[in-house]
Amino acid sequence: MASTAPASASAAAAATLPPTGKAFVKNVLSGDSLVLRGKPVRGPPPELVFSLAGLSAPRLGTAKEPEKEEAFAFEAREFLRRALVGKEIAYKTEYTTASNGRPFGSLTLRFPINGETSVARLLVKEGWVRVRAPDGKRQPTEVAALEQEAQAAKKGLWSEKPSSRNVSFNFTGEPRAFLEKRKGKQIDAVIEQVRDGSTYRVLLVTPDGKGSFNHQYITLALSGIKCPIHRKDIPNMEDLVEPYAEEAKFFVEARLLQRDVKVTLESIASSGNPPTFVGSVSFPAGSIAEALLSEGLAKVVDWNLAIVSGEGAAAAYRAAEEKAKAKKLRLWTGHVKAAAGGAGAEFDAIVTRILGADLLSIEPVATPGKERKVQLSSVRGPKRTKNEAGFETGYYTEAVEFLRSRLIGKKVHVRIDYVKPAEGEYEARDCVTILNGEQNVGEALVGRGLANVIRHRKDDNSRSAAYDKLVAAEERALKATKGVHSTKEVPVHRIVDASENAAKSKQFLPYFQRSGSITGIVEFVSSGGRFRVFVPSQSCRMTFVLGGVRVPRTGRANEKSEPYGPEAADFSTRHALQREVEVIVEGVDKVGGFIGSMMVKTATSGETDKTNIAVALLERGFATVHEYSASQSQFTNQLFDAEARAKTNRVGVWTDYDPVAELQQQQDSAAAEALAQLELDAEKSASALETHTVHVSEISGASLYLQVVGPELQKLERLMSEFAAHHASAAQQAHEPFTPRVNDYCSAQFSADKCWYRGRVRRVNGPNSYTVFYIDYGNSETVPGSRLRPLPPRFAVTAGLKPQAVEAKLAYIDLPDESAEVAADAFGLLRSATESGPVTAAVMSKGPVWSVVLYETPGATSTAVSVNEALVREGLAHVSKPVMKRWELGQRNARKNPGALLAATWGARAAPVPAGPPGAAGSSANGSAASTRGSTLDCLVEAQEAAKRERLNLWQYGDFTADEDM
Repeated sequence: MASTAPASASAAAAATLPPTGKAFVKNVLSGDSLVLRGKPVRGPPPELVFSLAGLSAPRLGTAKEPEKEEAFAFEAREFLRRALVGKEIAYKTEYTTASNGRPFGSLTLRFPINGETSVARLLVKEGWVRVRAPDGKRQPTEVAALEQEAQAAKKGLWSEKPSSRNVSFNFTGEPRAFLEKRKGKQIDAVIEQVRDGSTYRVLLVTPDGKGSFNHQYITLALSGIKCPIHRKDIPNMEDLVEPYAEEAKFFVEARLLQRDVKVTLESIASSGNPPTFVGSVSFPAGSIAEALLSEGLAKVVDWNLAIVSGEGAAAAYRAAEEKAKAKKLRLWTGHVKAAAGGAGAEFDAIVTRILGADLLSIEPVATPGKERKVQLSSVRGPKRTKNEAGFETGYYTEAVEFLRSRLIGKKVHVRIDYVKPAEGEYEARDCVTILNGEQNVGEALVGRGLANVIRHRKDDNSRSAAYDKLVAAEERALKATKGVHSTKEVPVHRIVDASENAAKSKQFLPYFQRSGSITGIVEFVSSGGRFRVFVPSQSCRMTFVLGGVRVPRTGRANEKSEPYGPEAADFSTRHALQREVEVIVEGVDKVGGFIGSMMVKTATSGETDKTNIAVALLERGFATVHEYSASQSQFTNQLFDAEARAKTNRVGVWTDYDPVAELQQQQDSAAAEALAQLELDAEKSASALETHTVHVSEISGASLYLQVVGPELQKLERLMSEFAAHHASAAQQAHEPFTPRVNDYCSAQFSADKCWYRGRVRRVNGPNSYTVFYIDYGNSETVPGSRLRPLPPRFAVTAGLKPQAVEAKLAYIDLPDESAEVAADAFGLLRSATESGPVTAAVMSKGPVWSVVLYETPGATSTAVSVNEALVREGLAHVSKPVMKRWELGQRNARKNPGALLAATWGARAAPVPAGPPGAAGSSANGSAASTRGSTLDCLVEAQEAAKRERLNLWQYGDFTADEDM
C-alpha cells in the first residue's frame, strides 16, 4: 500500500465490488460463506460478503450463541480458510437475496486444488458441505454425484466419527493464572479479527492432553507498540478513527487476518470482562510489530516495551521506529527530533532530598549544583495525615523512610517517562523511572505496599516505562496485604520532642550521655551548626547543636546573615540533611538543644565511612573552633587540625587571616595553659586503680567475660551443686510448656555437658528456638524450648547471688575485627594468656563494661608486660583512636612550653600502679621499675611504634590509621 496519507471516509464508502470479477479472499465466515476484498485505491479496499450457491455448510457458534454450533462446522470453515484466505479468485454472482442483499454464486481458483478449480466442487468432493437444489428438491447433477462419492467415502461431515471441539468464545477463567501457565511460550493461533493495527481477536489452539485441542478466544494487544485508534460502530461509544488508523488496520489484515501465527503471551493490559492480554505475534515474514514500526504505522510504547519477549526484540523495535522517523513515514510526517532533557531522556543523578512519598529532588551528574524535582512515574504515595492528638498516622512515614534509606546521596539512573503538565497551583513536573543499580525504585515501593499504581486511561501512554511490572508488584502486595493494603489498623507514629524545653531535655540527657553514640536521621537543617535529628530507637526528635565550634549565623526572613552563614548552611544541608548520623551528646543549652559531635555516615565502596561534620565545616572555613568546648571534646585534635588547615589555605572566614596576631594571643595565654595542665595531671595522678584476680571465662569478639576470684565465686560453686541436684530431681516430673520472653531469666541446659545453668533469654528466634546468655560464665548458645525451664526462685539473681560473669574490654586498645587476616593470631594469643589459670585485672574504669589491663601472672603489677601491651607489640592490636588522640594532645601541649613538659613528665612519673593483693610481690617495692617503664599508655604507644617499624601483622602494609582523620 503506497499511500502515505490518511484514507478518506467518503472514498471508502463509495468503493464497491462489481457483481462479477476478481478479488482477494479477506476471510472465511463459514464453510460456504466468505468476505472478498478488492484492491485499495486511495483508501480502504471495497469488500463483499459472498456465499456459494446451492451449498449448505454446518453453522458455526458465536460468542452470543455458542450452543448453536453444529458438528463439523469449524472443520469446514478451517478447510476453506486454509485453501482460500489471501488468494486471488474469480467470483460470479448468480442471484442476490431480497432480505439482506447478499450475493450467491460461484468461485473459481486460479490454480487447482486436488484437481479442482471450482470451489463448490472442491468442498462437495471433500465432504464439507451439503448440496441443495434451488427449489428445495434434490436433482441428479454432477455436484450431487460428488456428494454421493463423499458420503460413500465417509469424508468430512459424512464421517462416522463424531465431531466436537472444546471451545470457549468468551474468557471466563482467572486471567493471571492463565497467563502464568503460558507466559513466554509460543502458542499456535489464528487472527480472527483485526480491531486496529495493534489489537486483535485471536483464537488460541492448545493441546488438551487427551489427543485433542482447546480453542480459546482472547483479546490481544501487541506489546511494545501502539497503532492509531480505530473505533467504529461500537455501541455507546463515539466513533474515533485517528490518522493512519485505516491504513494500519489494512496493513495487518492483509498479512495476518485468518492466518496461522505464533502468539507469545507476556502480560495483561486489563483484567476486565473480557480481559485484554498483551503479547507478541510472529508470522512467516517475522514480527508484525516490527513491520508496523518500520512503515511508520505504529509508535514504540516504552511502558511495556520491557516485556517484549525475544532477545534483542526491544532494540529491534527502536531501530525500526528510528528508521521510520528518519524517512518521515506516515505517523512521523513532519517529525522533528525532541530536545534533550524531555520525555525519553536518560541520565545519571545524585538523589539529594526526599520531598514526599513519591517526590524527590535530584542533581544530574552532568549539571552539578542544579537540582530538579521529579516524581515517580505512575506511582502515588500515601498522603501525610495526623490524628486528633497531632501524631502522624498511615504509611507516609514508612514510604519516605524507604526512599531515604535507599536513595539519599546515592547515584541512580533516571529515565524521564513523561512530563506532567502544570495544573492549578502545581507546576509542570518530570515523571521518571529511577533505577538504583538493577532495582526499579517505584516497583520496590509498590511491592512493599507503600504506594499505589495510578490507573491510566487505556489510550493514555503517559505512564511508567515499567508499568506492567508496577501493576504486578501491586497485585503481589495486595495479595500479601502489605502496607496500605493491610487490613490492620493504620500505624500511629508517636514521636516525642526531647528539646521541647530545657527541663525536658535534661530528662533525656543522662540516657543520651550513657549511650555514647546515638544513631539518628537529620530531618531539618536550621543553620550550618544547628539540626533537627530524629532518633528512631527512642521515638523522639531533638534539636542538636555542634559542640566545639562556632558557625556563622544564617539570617531569617528580612535578617542579615553573618559572613559565610548561608554557605555553611548550604554545606550542612547538602552533606547531612536526611542522612543517617551518629551523635555524641555532651550537654544541653539553655533552650533545650543538645550539644555534641555529629558523624555523618556515607557509603563508599560497600563500606560505611563517618565524616565529622564540625571538622568538615572547619576545614572549609565555614566555622571557627570554640576553644573551651573543643577542649572537652573527644575530637579535640581533629577540630584544631582542621582549623589549622583552613588557616593555611586561607579559605572561608580565614580569607584575611593574620598569623602574627594569633601568635601574640598564644604567647599571652601560655603560662595559664601550663598551670592548668599541671593541675589536671595532678588530679589524674591522684586517682587509684582497682585490681582483681580473675578467671577469663569467655572471649567473644572484643568482649571478655570475667569471674572475680573471691567469696562470690566460691558461693557460685556451691550454688551449681544445688542447682544440678534440683534439676536432677525435677527431671522425673512433668513440666508445663515454658515460653520465655526476651530478657527473662531461666534455667538452660548447656549442649556440651547436658548440665543446667542460670541463663537469660537474649533473643526469640522463632517457634521453639531461643538464644540464651549464661549469666555466670558469659557464653551464649541457641537452644530449643525443651531445654529451658523457669528459674527457681531460690536461685534467682535477686535471691543472693548476682550474675558472676562481668563483661569487660581491654583498656586503651582495639582488637582486629573477627574477619581480619590477623584475627585468629590475635585471639589465639589472648586465649593462651588467659585460659591457663587466674590472671590479674587492673580495672581502669567501671560501668556496664569494665575497661581492664590484664597481666598473665596473678598478683603482677605494671612492672610486668601486660597482655594488652603484648598484643600491641606483636601488631595484633592497636591503640584505639580516641586514646591515641588524647596522648598526642598531651605530647603537643608538652612541646608548646616547658610548664606542660614538666607536667607531662611529672604525670608519667606519678602514673598509677596496680596495687595488687596484700603481700603480693612487687605491690610496693617495684615503684622504681614502674617509673622506669613509664605509664601504661606510654608503654602501649612505644610498643605500637615498634610494631609499626617492624611491619608486624596489622602494620605489614604500612600505617593504616594515617588517612582516617580529615
